[in-house]
Amino acid sequence: MFMRIALFFLALIATLAPVEAGGGKRLFGSEIRLALSGVTLDGVYSDSLFFSETYFEDGLIRYHDVNGADSGEWTIEDDTFCTFYESLNGACFFVERHGANCFSFFEALEDDNGRIRPAADWTSRGWNRDEDPTCPTPPEAEI
Repeated sequence: MFMRIALFFLALIATLAPVEAGGGKRLFGSEIRLALSGVTLDGVYSDSLFFSETYFEDGLIRYHDVNGADSGEWTIEDDTFCTFYESLNGACFFVERHGANCFSFFEALEDDNGRIRPAADWTSRGWNRDEDPTCPTPPEAEI
């Protein structure tokens, strides 16, 4: 029991430690799993298209946007969050957290040296629909 409590507090401390990259705190393997497993995210793509996606604890996905719905699987590979679908294209993403309830996803791309790096701009941004979002206001929405 003590070990579980200690691991919980270590995970909590790790999620609070500042690691700034693209304006948020970069999440790694177990942090990604802890943050997203069993959660439904509502969000937007960088082109402003709205989506909703549920990441079931068993690794399955259910996805919805204005064009329809799809199912698939999610995994964590080399500290990236990967989503693959039955009909849609999938990819792997670096994940950053902004505050308590905002996640930015940067596509994982291979550089000229064969290393996997995050894309310069976020592909999508989402928040747990059961909590208030903490996402920064997109620049195009500022008045």
